Formats: sequence, structure tokens, C-alpha cells
Amino acid sequence: MSTLKTIAVGDLEEFMRSAFSLSGVPELGAEIVTENLIIAEMKGISSHGLSRFPVYLQRIQKGLVNPNPQINCKRVLPGVLAVDGDNGLGSVVMMQALNEGMAVADEIGICALGIKQSNHFGISTYYCEKAADQGYISILLTNAPPATPPFGGKEQYFGTNPIAFGMPRKNRPHIIVDMATSVAARGKIIRAAQKGEPIPEGWALDKDGYPTTDAKAALEGVLLTIAGPKGSALSLAIEFFAGVLTGAGYGKGVAWQYSASQEPANVGHFMIIVKADSFMEGSEYEERTETFISEIRNLSLAPGFKTIKLPGEREWEREQTIVDQGIAMESDLREQFMSIAEKLNLKTEIFKA
Repeated sequence: MSTLKTIAVGDLEEFMRSAFSLSGVPELGAEIVTENLIIAEMKGISSHGLSRFPVYLQRIQKGLVNPNPQINCKRVLPGVLAVDGDNGLGSVVMMQALNEGMAVADEIGICALGIKQSNHFGISTYYCEKAADQGYISILLTNAPPATPPFGGKEQYFGTNPIAFGMPRKNRPHIIVDMATSVAARGKIIRAAQKGEPIPEGWALDKDGYPTTDAKAALEGVLLTIAGPKGSALSLAIEFFAGVLTGAGYGKGVAWQYSASQEPANVGHFMIIVKADSFMEGSEYEERTETFISEIRNLSLAPGFKTIKLPGEREWEREQTIVDQGIAMESDLREQFMSIAEKLNLKTEIFKA
């Protein structure tokens, strides 16, 4: 039986940073990837949180991910950066690209980023919030290893292919839209398979193309996209922008980090950032944004609802609570962390029941 133990956020951060550093990741990179995973967990997006930490480390230690990449950001046009991530950790690659992209947008108001030779980069929300903190509107696309079929097929080709939007607000939680084009994140199905739990109907098909609630059968088959053919079409568009256009892998050319493949994942990302005050004065942008939000909140409520929440607001509220309360970890995940601690000669006490 799985048992929960709550661990202080600071203790987890220190442990994870140390583990990444001992595995060859420079200090800044260790801070970035740790923060990304911790924030995902605090927001309740556990499919992209602590459960990803062991496989990130494993791939570094096997030489499948470059812990200290020489990331090349080339300004090919005034508002366009072509980024080669040198097979680095996805969050490290994406943050360097974003920082250099914001410098370009400071100059001309907008920047498009095309990124290749990257890896799984955690939650898209992380980068949209970072951009919004600096006053940038953002659109972020990333592809992923094959998981979903084109509509009418039963063979994996497109990834779960998230799409995210960031809309900055002054001194308030930003508006963040972040969603996979699959009905559910593959990370949720991976965790269900690890725990021997079923998945809901409508999430996946087995390898023969029939609906399944068996998580392991789902991983051998395909995940389903949101809204049928519409979700499939959106996933295709993201695969094109993040993969085909950037020079990254696409379709079956993107390796899955949980597979036995020895090839670089070559995940691709595509991002557009725009200064929020590009079309009007900053004060006018802020006023129009708050009026827009106020009008939404004041609309009549459907039965059973007490309020209208903005996209990303529930996750932000949960994050503020978890900062003080700590993160609850299940016993199987704590065991994985303890195994890592023993191999790296780090303290295991915080993970013991």
C-alpha cells in the first residue's frame, strides 16, 4: 500500500540540485531544471513534476543527455532566433533561448524562437510565466515522442504536443493557458501504469485500435486527441511548427525518454514572444486586460459553480499553498529518490517514512 509523506519544498530543492550537480549539470542548469520540476508538482501537474526527476538523471548518467551543452542561439533574421540545444536538458535549453529571445524583443518588440536538439522541457507554463513576469505575451509549442495517431489511424505518430499561451498581468497571477492536444498527459498514464491503476475511458486505444482502460495497454497503443479530428489537426500543426520548421525531429524521429533508444531525443520547440506594450501604452494594456477579466468574472454562473476561474488560476493558488505546506510524496516515488541518494552518496533521511 502506498503511503504519503510530506516533504519541505526547500529540502527537495536542495536534494535535486545536488543530484543534478553531481551528475555533471552546472549550478545554473541544476537550479533551472529543479525549479521547473518542483513548480510543476506544486501546481498539481504531477505528470511533469517529481516523477520525471529519476528519468532525467538516468538519461544524463547514461550519456543520452548532455549535462553541459554548448547552446547556440543564432539570430538569422532581425526577429528570429535559430537555437541548437546541443542535446541539453530541455528546461536549460528553453530558458537560454527565452532569455536571448527577450533581449531581441526588447529591441524590436517581437521574437520568434525555433529550437532543435532539445529534450523534454517540463511544463510550458514555466516559460510563459517567466516571459509574463518580464511583460511579454507568449505562444509556446513543443512536440514530443509519438503518442497519438492522425485522426482515423491507430498508429502513434504525433506527440502529446502541448500548446501554451501567456498573458501578463500587473501584480496578479498571469493568465496562462497550457494544455496537451491529447485527452490526458502521457505522464499521467505512465504513473497509472507504475501504480497498477486503471485509466478513465476515452483516454486511449490499445495496439489493435480498441478503447482501453488498462494503462500498460494504452502505452503500447495510442493516446487519443482532444475533440477528435480538431485535436488531431491541432497536433499536426504543432508537430510542423516545433519539429519540421525548426529542424528538430518530428513524428517517429523524436525519441521517447522512457524507451531503450540510444538516439538523442531531438525534441523541438517553437515560441513567439511579443512585448505587451507593443500596440498601446503599458497602462492601457493593463487597463484593458483587467476590464476583460472583470467582464468574464461577472458573467452569470452555470449551476454548481461559485466563481469563474481564469486559466492557470487554480494551479497558481495551489502553488501558493504548497510552498508552505510541503509536497506529499508517495512511497514508490520516495523509494526511487532514496535509490538515487544512495548511488550519489546523498542523505536519504527526508524520504523515509
